Amino acid sequence: MNENETINSMQDDVAGKARSVAGQAKEFARDIKGKATEFADDAAQIGKDQAAKLGDAAKDLASNAAVQLQDAVRQQRATGADYIDSLAEATERAAGEFETASPQAAHYIRQASEQIHGVAGVVRERDMRELVGEVEGFARRQPGLFFGGAVILGFAALRFLKSSSPNSAPSNTFDQRQAS
Repeated sequence: MNENETINSMQDDVAGKARSVAGQAKEFARDIKGKATEFADDAAQIGKDQAAKLGDAAKDLASNAAVQLQDAVRQQRATGADYIDSLAEATERAAGEFETASPQAAHYIRQASEQIHGVAGVVRERDMRELVGEVEGFARRQPGLFFGGAVILGFAALRFLKSSSPNSAPSNTFDQRQAS
C-alpha cells in the first residue's frame, strides 16, 4: 500500500468512526428526548393526581362545612322551638291568673297557648325554608292578625322576662330609698 492509499484508508476509518459517533449522538439525543417526554408525562400525571386530591379535599371540606351548618341550624331551630314552648307556658300561666277574674279571657289565652305550642312543634319538624315561606304566606294573607300576634308575643315575652328577672325588686327598693 502506498501512502495515498494509507491516508485514504485512514480517512475512511475516521469518516466511518465519525459517522458512528454521529449515529451514537443521534441515538443519545433520541434517548434524551424520549426520557424528557416520559418525565413531562409523569410530571403532568402527578400534577393531575395532586389536583384531583386537592379537589377531593375541597369537596370533603365543603361537605363537612355543610353538615356543620345544618347541625347548627337544627340546634338553633330546637333552641327557638324551646323558647316558643316557654312562651306558651308563660301564656298558660297568664291564663291561670285570669281564671277567677275573667274565665272567658282565660279560655282564649289557653287557646293561644295551645296554638303557640303547635307553632313550637312546627318549628321543630319543618325545614327553615318551609317555615319562612309559611310565615311570609301567613303575613300576606292575614297582615292584621300577623301584626297583632307579633305584638301579643312581644308583650308576653316582655312579661315573661320581667317575671323571671331577679333584679326587678331591688331596683324598685333603691328608687324608693333615693326618693326619701
